[in-house]
Amino acid sequence: MSRLRFASSAAVTLAGLAATSAWVAHGRGVAVTDLPQDYASARAWLAGEPAYAPLADLQPRAGLPAPDPSVMVRANPHPPVAVLLTAPYAPLDFGAALAAVRWTQLAALALAWAACFELFRPAVSPWAWAAAGGAWGLWCPVWQGLAWAQPVGLLALGTVAVWALARAERAFAFGVVLAALTLVRPFAAVHVVLACGWTGRKMALAAAGLAAGGAVPFALLGVTPWEWYRLASDAGGYVSWCGSVPGVLGLGPRGGQLLYAAAAAVLAGLRWRGAGTDAVAALAAVTAMLAYPLAWFQYDVTLIPVVAWVLAGGNRAAVWGAAAYLALRVVPDMTPAAGGRGVAELLARNKDWLQVLARGVLLAAAGAAGRAAARVSASGPS
Repeated sequence: MSRLRFASSAAVTLAGLAATSAWVAHGRGVAVTDLPQDYASARAWLAGEPAYAPLADLQPRAGLPAPDPSVMVRANPHPPVAVLLTAPYAPLDFGAALAAVRWTQLAALALAWAACFELFRPAVSPWAWAAAGGAWGLWCPVWQGLAWAQPVGLLALGTVAVWALARAERAFAFGVVLAALTLVRPFAAVHVVLACGWTGRKMALAAAGLAAGGAVPFALLGVTPWEWYRLASDAGGYVSWCGSVPGVLGLGPRGGQLLYAAAAAVLAGLRWRGAGTDAVAALAAVTAMLAYPLAWFQYDVTLIPVVAWVLAGGNRAAVWGAAAYLALRVVPDMTPAAGGRGVAELLARNKDWLQVLARGVLLAAAGAAGRAAARVSASGPS
């Protein structure tokens, strides 16, 4: 795809996303919970002050209300790259910054969808693909993520970038981009398993990229990784709110971290035994949503590339699995009402289990797609 066609395709998707997301948002309330933390931290950093000072001090100085007493975190729990990405918007007043951030996320999601076409080459017209991408604005992880002012588009785009760089075995760039993505939201770290099986030189380059991409943001913000981790650990109180396996089973933060590490070890073993890059990238993305303790509902945007890969592969069982996943994740994240009744209330009470079920279905679909791709590769010319 030429650069002009790529840009035009992304523009078509962006127009569709803008229309669908605006339609969904019309008349709905918003719960902007995450951007105020990064906005206050970014303004403090630009003013030469500590970015990870208590939010009770930072938010009022940024012209925002102090955190609600129900908020469990004392300081911004988001890693340094999340703050650095917000810095360009910090000089704006919060309303303008919020609008600009949302447009940025829509543009990034459009680019991610166009990149999926370039990466996976589905057997459809690029314009049909671009037009279909506009429908993601109707999907709950996208529109609710936008309502929460989460970096949904950048997370999707970063996932595609890591996938593409792993495919090309561009080791140093892979490490840098993976480090940056992990320092937006840490669940992405599991993609490091994609480097397993590379030559020793390439693994060393990937490690150097990870070290450089990780060290620079912490140095810029003047905080050490362990100090940030200590502050961010307050967010462990939210594990039970998430539709992850640790969340629904009550494993807590430490139990969830052990599960996440065990899952990464399994994926690394698959990679060492010769599993393909695409299959392991897809399995890693879905596994992160199942095993990472704080896998909030909106983080499913990182599974859009997985759905794209499954659809492009064309395996019937896998495609049906992806379709079932999308249908299950149409149900929005809802808060149960005291004494409520009916189907909506039933879904609200079981939303976390429903998210685990949906993610499990996509994991099975990705496995089926990976096995189908392996069979095709094995039957090809030697």
